[in-house]
Amino acid sequence: MADIASQLRTARTDAGIDIATAEYATKIRSKYLRALESGDWAALPEETSAKSFLRTYADYLGLDGRALVEVFKAGRESVGDPASYAPSAPYGDTGQRRSWRAWIAVALVIILIVGLFLIGTNSDAAQASVALTGTLPGSSL
Repeated sequence: MADIASQLRTARTDAGIDIATAEYATKIRSKYLRALESGDWAALPEETSAKSFLRTYADYLGLDGRALVEVFKAGRESVGDPASYAPSAPYGDTGQRRSWRAWIAVALVIILIVGLFLIGTNSDAAQASVALTGTLPGSSL
């Protein structure tokens, strides 16, 4: 597995490519590129992403990405920390941020409805008082 790391590092340095350029071209974060080049497989995310990163980076450097992935799979190095993986959110679920916004919107709608109801109730009571007594409530004649 160290052979994979050295091949990647050698290919990049021989081509005169720096990590920032490789990051921009492959859309793989530099910390993962460094982990690939140093053989620090535990620093990579889950195995599927690690294989994808390895294939993409190797292809970018002009190496045979599929062959390196096969070597990687044959080595069966542990990748990432499975205990730290959290299940992904269901499709379309944006998490807690949207949840509190929804609650605020619901609360504002309820406050608006209650306010309109109270205004309507007070207006009806005032009109009924005028109709019965002929004077507005609170006015003295």
